[in-house]
Amino acid sequence: MDWSSAAARSGQRFVFAESGEGPVVVFLHGFPDTPYSWERIATAVAAAGYRTIRPWLRGYHPDTLVEGRGYDALTIASDPVALLDALGVERAVLVGHDWGAAVTYGAASVAPERFRAVVPVGIPHASLLPRDLRTLWAARHFAGFKMPWAEAMTRRNDFAYLDRLYARWAPSWKGADRDDALRRVKECFREPSSLTGSIAYYRALAPKSPRELTRAGKVRALIVGGTDDLVPPELFAKSTDRMGEGSESLLIDGAGHWPHREGEDEFVARLIDFLGATPD
Repeated sequence: MDWSSAAARSGQRFVFAESGEGPVVVFLHGFPDTPYSWERIATAVAAAGYRTIRPWLRGYHPDTLVEGRGYDALTIASDPVALLDALGVERAVLVGHDWGAAVTYGAASVAPERFRAVVPVGIPHASLLPRDLRTLWAARHFAGFKMPWAEAMTRRNDFAYLDRLYARWAPSWKGADRDDALRRVKECFREPSSLTGSIAYYRALAPKSPRELTRAGKVRALIVGGTDDLVPPELFAKSTDRMGEGSESLLIDGAGHWPHREGEDEFVARLIDFLGATPD
C-alpha cells in the first residue's frame, strides 16, 4: 500500500492511503487494528465513484506523533476535521470502527457541518452504553490499559494478548482475513511508540465526557453492529435516535466486534447504498 502524508496548521501530521475520485469518504480504524483492514472495502467504495482516505489513527504511526499533544476525547474528536483541513476538503463522510467510531461520534458533535454523514461501526452511542457488571467485565481491558505495565502485558509472548482479544471480541471470525489483521497490528505494535500511542487513548479516557461531546451530532448516520458483539445488539438501532434525520442501522447476524470484516459483502453493499442516498 502506498502512503501519503499531510500536515494540519496545528502541526499534526497524518499518514494515509487513498484511492478513487469523487466525494470524500474517510475510514478510521480501531484498536487493535490498522488501515489495512479497510483496503478491500475502500477499493469497492472507490470503484463506486468516491475518493477514499484511510489514515492511521494518531499515535499508531511514528510520523503522526506530536510532542505534548494528548489523547483526550475532545482532542481526538478534532483529528478528522484537521485531516480534512490538511487535505483541503470541505465535507466528507466519516466511517470509523471501535476507537475510530468513538472519534466519529465526537467529530459529528464538534463539527457537524463538516460531515455529510457518519458511519460508526462496533460502538453504539456512548449515552446508551450500560453500566452493569456484565458490560464492565466485557470492557475490563479499559482498566488494564490504564496500568503502567500495559505495554509489557500486551507485548508478552509475541502479543498473545491481542490473540485473546480477537478471540473474545469476535469468536466466530476465522480465516485468512482475521489472521492478516492480527499480523498487521502486531507489526505495527513492534514499534514501541506505536504501542504506547494506541494505549494512550485508554489512559486519557476520563469518567465524564467533555461538555462539547455530550450533545449528539445531528448528522445522518448508518450505525453498524454485530449480533454477537460485547454490547446488547439492540443498542445499535437505538443509537439512530441520537443522530440526524434519516439515520439507519445495520446489524450483521453472527458477527462480533468486527462486523464490517465478518460480514464484509453485506457491509459494503449497504454502505454504498447509504452513500448514494446521502445528500451532498
